[in-house]
Amino acid sequence: MTEALLAFVANAAWQAAAIGLIGLLLAPALRPARLRFQFLVVTLAVGACAPLLTLLPTQARPVATAIATPRIPQVGAQIAAGAYLAVVALAAVRLARAAAKARRIIRSSVAVAGGTRVSPLIDAPITIGHTVIVPPSIVDDQPLLAAALAHERAHVRRNDYALHVALECLALPMSFHPIVILLRRAIAEAREIACDEEAVAQCGASEYARALVRIASLAAPRGAAMSVGMAATRIERRVRALLRRNRPAARRPMLIAMALPFIVAAACSRVDVAPAIEQMTLGGRWALVREASDLHEVTPRGYDAFTQTIEQGRTRIAVKQRRVVGGRAFDVAWSAITDGVTRPVTGVPAARGRATWKNGRLMLAIAGPGAHREVTTVFIRGGRLVVDGAVNRGRRYHAEFRRIDP
Repeated sequence: MTEALLAFVANAAWQAAAIGLIGLLLAPALRPARLRFQFLVVTLAVGACAPLLTLLPTQARPVATAIATPRIPQVGAQIAAGAYLAVVALAAVRLARAAAKARRIIRSSVAVAGGTRVSPLIDAPITIGHTVIVPPSIVDDQPLLAAALAHERAHVRRNDYALHVALECLALPMSFHPIVILLRRAIAEAREIACDEEAVAQCGASEYARALVRIASLAAPRGAAMSVGMAATRIERRVRALLRRNRPAARRPMLIAMALPFIVAAACSRVDVAPAIEQMTLGGRWALVREASDLHEVTPRGYDAFTQTIEQGRTRIAVKQRRVVGGRAFDVAWSAITDGVTRPVTGVPAARGRATWKNGRLMLAIAGPGAHREVTTVFIRGGRLVVDGAVNRGRRYHAEFRRIDP
């Protein structure tokens, strides 16, 4: 579990950065704001999901490109995983507090004419679900109220609240990532500008811009994350966007732009940094997982217990095994040089073998003692030691081992 979690974090750290940076660089060129908003939403969704593509299990976990960095020690890996879970838990608590605040705002609100509600707990108009809530300070100011309702009802028509909650939950595992934070801010700004553009069609650009500035001056910085609202983002850029909205924009290849995050994600998934955490060495103590292993074509066909300790250096691997069959225990110890040259296998009399270590995989070809022949591939997948091999006339076996904590 720890290895898989850190593999996700390691892949997410650079894949989300690559996808998110491309999205943030291209988004300003897209107009109108609703297209920019859609593009940024797709970018965030793809960036959050891309690390999972790298971790999808395969029959032999092909290593596309392994970035070789030192393996994190077991204690260090547990500390890193704990720190990551603590960050995500903190983000989840903040999200839960924001949701609780949104519920308090709704409970404190009262209905007024037109289906709008008024709450003393807010300083600027907001939308929660399909409910538009305004502060008492603008209820009697008709121009200000009309501008606020035009903006907030645009949120309702676009179902912005539901999408906002979904994106917050999707981004939760990536809450540690600065690029994801920037993407969320860019999405919030594009969402508000898109609603500004719809509101301008009803109120007029100059009148709406004045109302926007007045409402922003009334708002205190205490908004809830689980809401969308008229004063939720920086006002200066939004006013500038309103003033230049009538400038002609060249046709943008939107289909290509929308496809770009998926193309980048597919390319990123071919580069897996998980080997840096879980595949660069087989070292450790391991115990056979019988329900995940298949030894029916070889002898013995099962073990009462099977544990092994593996020590691996730059060019040598040493293995100590304890096998229990029918109540009898057998201790086996052997070692091999992993330079790909055929030589005697230390610890196995009258056996010669060739061992090769490459891209997180140990490949063994052993002849002897006697007529015994064996070809084996050993690697780590999902935190387990996987052994796939064949003996003599193609009789195959598959064994999986779980790590035994020291």
